Amino acid sequence: MPETTETQTRQWSGKTGGGNFGQRFLLLFLHRVNVAFLYPVLFLVVPVYCVANHKAFGCIFRYFNEIHHFSKWKSFWKTIQNHLVFGKVVLDRFAILAGNDRQFKIDVPDSRAFEEMLSRPGGFIVAGSHIGNFELVGHFFKQEQKTINIIVYDGENADFQSKRRESFLAHNVKMIPVREDLSHIFAIKTALDRGEIVAILCDRIFGSPKALEVNFFGRPAKFPLGTFVLAAQMEVPVVTLVAVKQRGTRYRGFVNVLPAPTEKMNIRGRSKFIAENYAATLENILKRYPEQWFNFYDFWGNEI
Repeated sequence: MPETTETQTRQWSGKTGGGNFGQRFLLLFLHRVNVAFLYPVLFLVVPVYCVANHKAFGCIFRYFNEIHHFSKWKSFWKTIQNHLVFGKVVLDRFAILAGNDRQFKIDVPDSRAFEEMLSRPGGFIVAGSHIGNFELVGHFFKQEQKTINIIVYDGENADFQSKRRESFLAHNVKMIPVREDLSHIFAIKTALDRGEIVAILCDRIFGSPKALEVNFFGRPAKFPLGTFVLAAQMEVPVVTLVAVKQRGTRYRGFVNVLPAPTEKMNIRGRSKFIAENYAATLENILKRYPEQWFNFYDFWGNEI
């Protein structure tokens, strides 16, 4: 489970929980064992986690109750379901990093949109989110046309990062770690200039307080500014890609090419236009899969 911070900071540590020993054990165990074997264990782990992390539980409960307008009882059970699904996604992530990814299947009905973007010259941005399993971007959209550069937060332990890098390289994917000296900004621009893909999570403010406020489920919400400004400045296309968990080890992928802002807009206007369309795309998916929202803090601030 992810480590959470105080609600008012609206940030995340960027580090996967479980400790070094727990992560090593999962990687070794899931290298050969079908991940579904561990799913029943979550029914024991999740209740304990919900009690220990009651603030995160309360935030997700309010998300169901006040954003989706579910009853309190339905919101409670949806919150439990949310944690169970998230636990499965985390286990799936470790199984993928362990190299045991053949057990997973992903259905992408609208994959043609992604294929068309690959055939075009020039780079583009894949704007991901904490919906479903973003780790699948590099593993199941296998192609040799464009290198995928995934932006990662440099807070994981060395063993985890090494395994992640090894797994990504096997799928034509490179990692660009976020650095305090902002060197990752230059790496991102260089990758886009080379006509490559940059994949980044765009629904959680991390490190920088700079944000864009846009409408999300009828309420103002803050999204990180950087990616949208970069897309506006470099005039590169933005694609959203979401993989939601289905039954067993199956996933369903959704690809959407966001509309391009007009040339008459200034940089700020273009950035907000892209962010608004990004938020609208996430909202449409969450209306169908509300339990797969994995931002465990008060996303709307005092609005809810």
